[in-house]
Amino acid sequence: MTGQCHDLPLWCIVQADGDRVCATNRGPVPIQYWSAGQSPSLIQRSLHRALRLAKPHQIIATVAAAHRDWWFDRLWCVPAHRRVVDELSGRLTVTLATAMALIGRATGQDALLVLQPTDTFHASEHGFIAGVSRAVRALDRLPGHVVTLTLEACTSEPSQDYLLLGAEDGLPGRAAVRFVKRPAPMIAERLIDLGARIGTGVYVARLSTLTRIIAELWPDLMAAARSLALTAVDDVVTPARMVGSQFCRPWRHTWVQRPLPRLRAVAVDDFGWSCAGNARATHASSP
Repeated sequence: MTGQCHDLPLWCIVQADGDRVCATNRGPVPIQYWSAGQSPSLIQRSLHRALRLAKPHQIIATVAAAHRDWWFDRLWCVPAHRRVVDELSGRLTVTLATAMALIGRATGQDALLVLQPTDTFHASEHGFIAGVSRAVRALDRLPGHVVTLTLEACTSEPSQDYLLLGAEDGLPGRAAVRFVKRPAPMIAERLIDLGARIGTGVYVARLSTLTRIIAELWPDLMAAARSLALTAVDDVVTPARMVGSQFCRPWRHTWVQRPLPRLRAVAVDDFGWSCAGNARATHASSP
């Protein structure tokens, strides 16, 4: 990947502290640690993709303390000072802010970030990398924006998020007008008729852009995250009562009620993406 934005150091944040679980033949498992048969777990697949993009020391994983038995061995390649461990789970905004503060401390400058969830299935690493490259090229022209990867929606499937887009305006991608989180099937079909696209949950942006967004929405949280990053040595633990975290929903969901004019949707070819629930339905399950 080349271009103005990629002259910046590239970091990947692998977000694995979600609290969704799936039933397996060995009991409930956090969905990011589910695997099909002998295949790598979803979090391991996410790390493989991150290593295709960034140097090992420029990957940060966000995880929940309650999931330690699942991630401790799987994250052997991520050093402790690059792990953000939340005392709770599902607080993706809290751990994201802390991960960004760590990157700011490490680089002392701006950086290019790729955020990827670990509760989705990707069949093609090559297609994923091509999609991220397209997003980086979009940021060359729109450096102050957040770019998300989207797929064509053919038929309604459960547990999908949709983006309604604005008209073509001559700029890369299209403006995201509305984010709709996991609508009912009837509403999803209507969204598809209106040209909505499926959101993959993959976002690409400059560190400065995302930091500014979080700081505008939750200034106390961003300040607390910076303080935590300055004093952390090993695992960076975000406390249950972290300042500014009381009213934080997952940061991506803020767009349900608070659209961001700086959010652009880039169309990418299907790289074998599926939400984990749909992927799991096609495989025999094991933790």
